[in-house]
Amino acid sequence: MDKKGAKKSVKFDLKFNPKRDAVTLLIIVASCFVQAFAIVGFYVPHGFLSGGVTGVSLLIKYLFEIPSWVLIVVLNIPIVIIGFRYLHPKFVIFSIIGTVVFSAAIALAEGFEIKIENEILAALAGGTIVGVCGAPVVRRDATLGGMDVIAAIIGKRFSIPMGTVNIIFNSVIMVVLGIMRGIEIALISMLAMFVSNLAFNFMLVGLNRTVTVLIISDEWESIAPDVIKIMNRGVTYIPAEGAYTGNKKKIVYCIVKTAELATLRRIVRSLDENAMISVIETKEVVGRGFGAMN
Repeated sequence: MDKKGAKKSVKFDLKFNPKRDAVTLLIIVASCFVQAFAIVGFYVPHGFLSGGVTGVSLLIKYLFEIPSWVLIVVLNIPIVIIGFRYLHPKFVIFSIIGTVVFSAAIALAEGFEIKIENEILAALAGGTIVGVCGAPVVRRDATLGGMDVIAAIIGKRFSIPMGTVNIIFNSVIMVVLGIMRGIEIALISMLAMFVSNLAFNFMLVGLNRTVTVLIISDEWESIAPDVIKIMNRGVTYIPAEGAYTGNKKKIVYCIVKTAELATLRRIVRSLDENAMISVIETKEVVGRGFGAMN
């Protein structure tokens, strides 16, 4: 714990930690099996594609009747080799485990079908399950292999966001699907992928988002200590000057969870009813009780 009492992150650590890594492996295994059965149950009966290497394996399966689990293993072999060269071994090891378990889960799920005749409904249900199950793995800074490894390498070497790499790759395989099997199937697959991304992002961030708060008040000297004492959150002063009055003051700057906003407002209002509170949604925060700085 840091000196303010905030809990340490449980995210990815470059050092091997038996207890923490065991939890990560359990999450990977559970995610692999649920995703595999969702893909085989919802996607395969209607000929949909998922993203990444799994999407490529499904496309080849539809065209040439080659088992997708075999293709997932084969396609990931060169990716793993490249990964060991550019990424930390622990990251790659988790990816290998994810690939093997996911391939085994796909093989076990072969023939499994969830009977939903409505293709849109199947795409929505399958996409939601796949997206929700992927978030816990990423929260542990692990992957299930495939394009995530390639995207991580490209992001590391060229500063291109992983999401951008995945979008470009997935767009290509959707175009191929449209050419080979028709535009309607490709569009529904894109819908499933869109829903999957929405569900993934929702689960990754959750309802309790992080926000940046700027408090402008003449009682800044009283507000900051109370925020530190009551909320266990760090506070920073930003020197400021009123444009109209010319009065010197300090803006209270802090980062909190949305669930903590009500407490913060009570603290501020109890000390200064005329204070101005600016709340800014923050995409990501790392360090000091929020996320791991990797």
